[in-house]
Amino acid sequence: RRHYRAHMVSTWDPGSDLTAGPTVVLIGGAPGSGKTTLGRAIAARLGFGSLTGDDLATAARVVTTPTSHRDLHLTSGEDHRTYFTDTPPAKLILDAAAQERAMVPVIDVVVRSHLGSLAPVVIDWWLLAPAQEVVHRRGVASIWLYTDPAHLWSRERKNTAFTAGSSDPEKMLSSFMERSLWRNELIREAAEERSLPVLTVDEDSEPELEDQALGLLG
Repeated sequence: RRHYRAHMVSTWDPGSDLTAGPTVVLIGGAPGSGKTTLGRAIAARLGFGSLTGDDLATAARVVTTPTSHRDLHLTSGEDHRTYFTDTPPAKLILDAAAQERAMVPVIDVVVRSHLGSLAPVVIDWWLLAPAQEVVHRRGVASIWLYTDPAHLWSRERKNTAFTAGSSDPEKMLSSFMERSLWRNELIREAAEERSLPVLTVDEDSEPELEDQALGLLG
């Protein structure tokens, strides 16, 4: 049984002054795929810093307003249980796409800063996308997680704290998962189209994921 699929990483030039490898590693995948756990593990092994896109989005909201940057604030002030229970999945997907577009300049600035004078870093986020220009900058490597849908469902069902307090936990989880599965497929297809490295996460491969990722980074 195949546990993962990978392509050669070609997002930095080994003939340049970056012979030691990338100074920024991006990890993208659907919510619940294990991006942050993997990102922190890789950062620890490489001696890099670690950031999450959620933290960057929170910081961006602090210095903007719903008037100046509406798409950054689509869910500001709204309880996540209400949002995922009452919002149709199609609207959740539209909101996610809008937030991704709004965060592109933020991610770009952070990555360029770490390619310059700041320390090397691993950044993980579910709204990173293979088509984003920042992914293809010299000095940047990316790893994309595709999670077996059954495994993703299993992981989220175990996360009972997420739906606790919802007026309809099953509806909330179903809507959340519809968005997650959309993102899961989008990332896999877009990464493979661009020959970017894809690791498939399932129950068997998950314990080996860290070593597989580091092997791709070379």
